[in-house]
Amino acid sequence: MEDNGSSAKTTDNPSFREGHRVGYSYAIILGGGKGLRMGADVPKQFIEVGGLPILMRTIMRFREYDSWARSNHNSPLSTLHSPLRIILVLPKDQQDYWHQLCQKHHFTEDYQIADGGSERFFSIKNALALIPDDAQGVVAVHDGVRPFPSMEVIARCFETARQTGTAVPVVPVVETLRKVEAHPQPLPKEGEIDANTPGIATNQNLSLREGHRVGSITVPRSEYRLVQTPQAFDIQLHKAAYRQPFNDGFTDDASVVEAYWETPHQLPRGGEQEASPRGKATGRRACSGMALEGVGITLVEGNRENIKITTPFDLIVAESIILHATTQDVSGTE
Repeated sequence: MEDNGSSAKTTDNPSFREGHRVGYSYAIILGGGKGLRMGADVPKQFIEVGGLPILMRTIMRFREYDSWARSNHNSPLSTLHSPLRIILVLPKDQQDYWHQLCQKHHFTEDYQIADGGSERFFSIKNALALIPDDAQGVVAVHDGVRPFPSMEVIARCFETARQTGTAVPVVPVVETLRKVEAHPQPLPKEGEIDANTPGIATNQNLSLREGHRVGSITVPRSEYRLVQTPQAFDIQLHKAAYRQPFNDGFTDDASVVEAYWETPHQLPRGGEQEASPRGKATGRRACSGMALEGVGITLVEGNRENIKITTPFDLIVAESIILHATTQDVSGTE
C-alpha cells in the first residue's frame, strides 16, 4: 500500500494516537537573515560554534530527533511516524555559499531547499509549497539559529500538534517586566516640576527621550511567556493559514494561524461560515479530522538552552552549552 500519510489503523499499524492519524512529519528550518546585530562578515546562521556552522547544528538536531523518536517507541512523547522530512529555507543569494560550507564540513544530511522570500511569511509559504496539498500530519517551523531544542521539546511539539492541531514551546519569564507607554507624554513646563517629580531625568534617572517623559509600569510576569520554536501545526491548517494575505502583524507562525482563525472565509468544500459568539464568522474549521474550533494555540514547555543566537553574547552562551554537552558525553555524567 502506498504511504500517503493517511493509512488506516490496524493491529500492526500503530500510527494512530488517541483516535487520530499520525501521518507525515515535516520540519521547516528557516536559514535566512543578515545578522546585522552580530556584526560578523557572514550571516549569523553560517557562523561556526564548536567547529560547525550554526545552521548545520540545527539540521543535525532535528535528524537526531528523528532517530531518537524511532528508538524510543515506549516514551509517551514518541510517536511512530514516517521519516522526518526537512525543508531548509535559504535566500537564493546564500545558497552557493551554503553548498560550499557543506563540502567543507562534509555535511550530507538529507533535506530539500526552498527559496527565502522578502519576509518570513513568504519564506514559510515557499517551504509549504513543497509539501503535497493532500498531505496529512504535522509541520514544525523552526529558527535556523536555534540549534539547542531538546529531544523532549521537539517530540512534545509534534505529539501535541497531532492531538490539538497546534503546539508552541514557551518558557517562563524570570526577569521583572515593565510596560513602556506607546506614546510618551510631553514634559511639564518649567516651574511645574522639582527633583522628586516621577519620571524626571537626572544623572541617575535617564527617563527622558527627545523632550518627552517615558512612562512605564510593572506588569505581572506570571501572565507572560517567552516564545520559542519549533512551532508545530496540523499541515492542512498551516497551509490554509498561509493562503491569507500578508500583514505586518505576523510575528511568528502562531500569529498567522490566529489571524486565519479570526478572518471570515469559505470552507474548503462549500458550506457555511461558522459564526463566533460575537456574531463574526471566525473561519475556524476541522482540519485533518480534528475539530479546531475553540482550541486556540496550545502552549507546551520549552527548554532554556533553546536560545536564538543573534548577538555576540549569544555565541559565548552557545559555545558554553556545547562545551558542557561534550563534557557530559566524555565523562558519562548527567
